[in-house]
Amino acid sequence: FISVLDFRDNPLRIFAAHELAAIIDPAMTTKMTVQFNLFGGTVFKLGTEKHHKQLLKGIDTLADIGCFGLTELGYGNNAVEMETTATFDPDTKELIVHTPSPLAQKYWITNGALHAHHVVVFAHLIS
Repeated sequence: FISVLDFRDNPLRIFAAHELAAIIDPAMTTKMTVQFNLFGGTVFKLGTEKHHKQLLKGIDTLADIGCFGLTELGYGNNAVEMETTATFDPDTKELIVHTPSPLAQKYWITNGALHAHHVVVFAHLIS
């Protein structure tokens, strides 16, 4: 059993788990990498205490499956060129995510099609 907290407590455990899993089932290892590294690692390193309280346990138990929205149809993983924006709405205290064109659609989101309850979205922040 691994935990997203292993990034802090024992990173070698995460790496070893990925190496062993890849021998048995490479496709499952991709999903595991998204869950624990890309999604879970981002929540752990960039999330607030509120995010940690709400999500970290669920990330570990798989009650909260996540995905990672970086790649856009027209720009790949080029974060400089991507079109997706996020605008903070002070009235609702929410981010409004906008995909202005078909080329800005997020693509190749492992875990996203069937299983994810949450997503880390890469976007240009508009203040």
